[in-house]
Amino acid sequence: MVLPPTEPHPSLVPFAPAALRSLVVFGSPVVLAYVPGRKARQDPVSRRPAFRRSPADRIVAEESFWRDGDLALTPNRHPFAAEQRILWPLRPIREPDAAMWTAACAWADAANGTALVNTIGAASTIARAHAHLLPERLAFLAALPEKSVAIDAIDRPAGAEFVAKDAPFFLVGVRGSAAARGSALAQLAAARLTAAWNVVVQDGTAWVFPRRIETPAPHFPFALGAAEVWGRWCYVDEAPFASATANDLEQALVAAGTEPLG
Repeated sequence: MVLPPTEPHPSLVPFAPAALRSLVVFGSPVVLAYVPGRKARQDPVSRRPAFRRSPADRIVAEESFWRDGDLALTPNRHPFAAEQRILWPLRPIREPDAAMWTAACAWADAANGTALVNTIGAASTIARAHAHLLPERLAFLAALPEKSVAIDAIDRPAGAEFVAKDAPFFLVGVRGSAAARGSALAQLAAARLTAAWNVVVQDGTAWVFPRRIETPAPHFPFALGAAEVWGRWCYVDEAPFASATANDLEQALVAAGTEPLG
């Protein structure tokens, strides 16, 4: 596998939030970003059509600055982080396969950064597999307490181990090599009974957040995605950005997620 490049590219769009705030959620720090420019990227979930022609082929054809094998990199035109890029499969698959998961995990490891994946129903607006690659780490997940866990829904890949966050929602992590995490994520996707999920890869762990609902209003009036699970809460309207409290965000995670493991 050829690793997608970690160095910056001139086509990457600068991250320029209109404002930032900090809060402490479940005892761990998060950042709120007011990014009104992202409002143009999607319809509200309530008005989203059942079907739409995917722009993925056009984006990959016109905006790729790297390709190798079955993968390509493009800029994120509406970034919520610095030097944000998107990893795409050249094949029109709806969710990442094991090879793409492995590439995303390997990139996050090499960049000391993060890979984020959403699905339709969990903040994605394009029905084509893609991963957000960010050369940045946030403290939220690392600061949450952990507990041991057993996952019997899949056969654990060699070298992989499972952990869970001790939180009032389901958040399970896979540790191991990039290949072990990639295999585990592909198996978990096949075993998933929720329609949607978010995945955050950081610090050698792939965190899985299965979804109950997409928009946990009134606590968070937008589609909650992997960025929020990572610790960056993106607001496209100023009023909810200014008024949000730690309790709002805690309730949003509980409402959007599923029941924690016992």
